[in-house]
Amino acid sequence: MNWQKLDRTETAKIIQRVSNTQDGVLFSVGTSEATAAPLPFYQGFMMVRLTNYATLPSFTLDFLSDGSTFYLLDGSPDPLQKIAARGALHLNERNIVEYVDFFFRHVTTEEGDIYLIRNPDEMPFMDSLSLDQQIQIRRAHTDIGVAYNRSDDSFMIQADLYFAGVLLKATLTVQADGQIEVTNHAMLMAESGGTNANTGMR
Repeated sequence: MNWQKLDRTETAKIIQRVSNTQDGVLFSVGTSEATAAPLPFYQGFMMVRLTNYATLPSFTLDFLSDGSTFYLLDGSPDPLQKIAARGALHLNERNIVEYVDFFFRHVTTEEGDIYLIRNPDEMPFMDSLSLDQQIQIRRAHTDIGVAYNRSDDSFMIQADLYFAGVLLKATLTVQADGQIEVTNHAMLMAESGGTNANTGMR
């Protein structure tokens, strides 16, 4: 992401606005830094990150903001649903993969975290696998495929995922309002039947 450091005046304004949140009181202008990054699938909203360097380790909170309203990214789908309800979500074939990746990075499902595998070499746990497993994953990995369904303004994505401790190939259906449904087709490292996963948006 293209993070830009905000000056002290902007940082102070943000800290004041989030001070009424549960963790907002942990930030002060003297010890904190604010950065912001645009998101290609949101219009009028950007991601804002507050970091308190006075703690060890440093403490960070992420928000989605239009400059006046701040939605804390708390691991639930609620902030993304609220922004979609405000009409700020605009998905297309150029940004749909970025949105899905962003969603999975910031929303935790009942079954656990889901990782969209865009490059096997960038998987956070790749080094913990055996050499044979790494080779098998790289051989089985395919590029992400995207198809647009004009009839209901949805997207169908074919991708590799790490989900609930399993590496798998899956089909993702993304609705225009950002709802995601994951259908498991086959495990990358073993044969398996398909099941549906609830991402918390349905």
